[in-house]
Amino acid sequence: MQAKLSDAQEIAGLLRPYAVKGLVLPRTAAEIEQHIGLFLVAVLNGNVAGCVALRDYGAGLVEIRSLAVSRDSAGVGLGSKLVAAAVKRATAKNEATRIFALTLRPNLFQRLGFNIVADKEEHFPQKIWNDCRHCRKQERCDETAVLFRPRPPGTKKNPGAG
Repeated sequence: MQAKLSDAQEIAGLLRPYAVKGLVLPRTAAEIEQHIGLFLVAVLNGNVAGCVALRDYGAGLVEIRSLAVSRDSAGVGLGSKLVAAAVKRATAKNEATRIFALTLRPNLFQRLGFNIVADKEEHFPQKIWNDCRHCRKQERCDETAVLFRPRPPGTKKNPGAG
C-alpha cells in the first residue's frame, strides 16, 4: 500500500539498522517525509512491517530501493511481495522500460524475473553518479545489479508484476 506521511518515522526506524550495517543507504525521517510518495509499505497488526521505494531516473529507468522488512516479519515472503508491488507500480503507466536494483539478495529478485547484469556503471550510470558516490562501500561494492525489462502491453504477464 502507498505509504502515508504518518508512516515516515516507522519507515526510518525500519531502515536504520540496515543502514548502520551498510545494507541500504541511510534515510532520515525528514527525507522520507519529503519523498513519501515514492514509498510503499506493508502493514501488519497496525505497524509498518516492510517498505520499499521507487526512484525514477527518467528515460524509462526506475530503481527499486530502500527495501527492508522488520525482523519479526522476515522469512514469510514480505520482501518478495513488496518488490512485486513496486514492479507493478513502476509498470502501471507503461513508462518503465528498465527496472533495476542493487542488492545483496539477488535470488529474491531473480525469482521475480530479474536478471543479473555485470556492469552496473554501464547499465545505470545515473545511479552511480547520484547515490554510489556517497556510499561508504563505493570502492568495494558487494552488491549485485539486477535488471527487469517489462514486456510491452498485450504480451504474456510479467512474473514480477502480479
